[in-house]
Amino acid sequence: MESSYHTSSSIHSDSLNLALMSSTELALLGLAPPLPKSDWQLVIKPLSELTNEVESLDEDYHQVQAVIADNQMATAHSRQSDQASDIALEVYVNGEVAAVATFSRYLEDPHNPRKSSELFYEVTLHTIYVKEAFRQQGLAACLCELIINIARTDCDGLFRKLAQRSIQLKLWFSALAITQGGEAICDLLSEAFVEMADDVIDDLIEEGVPVRYQEPMIFVDCLA
Repeated sequence: MESSYHTSSSIHSDSLNLALMSSTELALLGLAPPLPKSDWQLVIKPLSELTNEVESLDEDYHQVQAVIADNQMATAHSRQSDQASDIALEVYVNGEVAAVATFSRYLEDPHNPRKSSELFYEVTLHTIYVKEAFRQQGLAACLCELIINIARTDCDGLFRKLAQRSIQLKLWFSALAITQGGEAICDLLSEAFVEMADDVIDDLIEEGVPVRYQEPMIFVDCLA
């Protein structure tokens, strides 16, 4: 899709402080839901620091990663380059990785927007994986809830800042499911993402923040 715009229509991101929170900042907010057992530990970190122990996970994890790498979905908008965008969530049990989720939050490049009146924010799920010995205990649901909590924090801040300039925030969620279990997780996250957007916008409207509701765009490919 082609669009034309002038440099003068670009958003001055510095004055709006549109940078997404880093993994360290997110960890300090206490966004993680309670884990199934109190002695289990959940770590939020940059994707670039994903533990090497993930390399020893079951073979099907690596098959999932290979398919994702070969089928990475293209985006329809230019993204802001930001190391804070790519996140890894790791659950540790007795010092070993029991589950991992990786995802990215993308903010459209405010210096190169498709339209001067709107900006895109996207959450892209890469993978959620739980070791077989720890399945059926709610770990995947906890990781999904944390991803949505992070998106909620992002959206609340972005909506408030962009409303100051009468700029609308358009929300996207994208994922690739290659197994039946993965398809169920993508369905869960898609529904939760839409509900999150409804809640955030309703709360802001009640506060008098000038936002307009637009239903989030959901892009989930299923290869199962």
